[in-house]
Amino acid sequence: MLDQAHGLRALASQNRDERKAATSPSLTEKSSETFAQAVVTPPAQVRRARVIAVTSGKGGVGKTNFSSNLSLALAETGNRVIVVDADLGLANLHVVLGIYPQYNLEHVTHGDRSLREVLCPGPNGIRIVAGASGLAELADLDAIRREALIESLGELDALADVVLIDTGAGLARNVLAFLCAAGEVLVVTTPEPTALTDAYAIIKTVYHENPQSRLMLAVNMAQNEAEARSAQERVVSIARRFLGTEVVSLGSIPHDPVVGQAVRNGKPFLLSYPSSPAARAVRKIAHQLTYSAPAPAEVEGVGGLLNRMQRFFNRHLGGR
Repeated sequence: MLDQAHGLRALASQNRDERKAATSPSLTEKSSETFAQAVVTPPAQVRRARVIAVTSGKGGVGKTNFSSNLSLALAETGNRVIVVDADLGLANLHVVLGIYPQYNLEHVTHGDRSLREVLCPGPNGIRIVAGASGLAELADLDAIRREALIESLGELDALADVVLIDTGAGLARNVLAFLCAAGEVLVVTTPEPTALTDAYAIIKTVYHENPQSRLMLAVNMAQNEAEARSAQERVVSIARRFLGTEVVSLGSIPHDPVVGQAVRNGKPFLLSYPSSPAARAVRKIAHQLTYSAPAPAEVEGVGGLLNRMQRFFNRHLGGR
């Protein structure tokens, strides 16, 4: 345990040193500045990634399949996309994408690899940070390992335009840590009454923890447009009435037999059936997300996510 903690601290320190070295002026540059003091260079604008956490109130609603194909559709719109599989209990996002990474988040928590080293290239130019089935909850990691893991996620700001976090389903503490810290939360549900009830429970919890979070909804596996619209309106109206907040409805994905076929083939339906109703619906949602993005000044990036995650654990674990 001490060796792993030491390794994590070393990786985090190395990452900080590399970032400092990349931004520190050389002696030659300093000399040039001496002879050109009259030239004032405005500070470069800090680029921050947009962080979207994708979740669901219950399992079986197609959340991970949706996340996988959404990441590909977002990449098609010109975004640099990194997907983090944060479903620490049942990590299978890479299976849906048809790739099998050599390293995953467990190697980061053990201090064996940095986050950059576990990034794995995927279709459409996306990159993924694979999860590990059975990995201990973030809440159960000791403080040193948890903080080092959280800090390592900070590298993603410079590497992506959009960081998509596929969380677990439900209200487990490690799921809430990501949801309550993310700037945007996309809740996936089906039209079933139990799924809608659980979706609202997620929305309510996230809102109370982080009222500034942008809450969004997508209805999956709808039999028809009327069913999807009814489900959307039900959740949106209840949130407006009882929470006083607006949930953005992104639309729906129809029940489409090609989705199951694509999973069996080990290839995302967006690529294997690009003209299918499901693929067209996901592309529509990706375009809506891209062209309704918050203003750059409002994007807190991965750094904002990490700060809120630390506060979440300090509040709920007392700094343990």
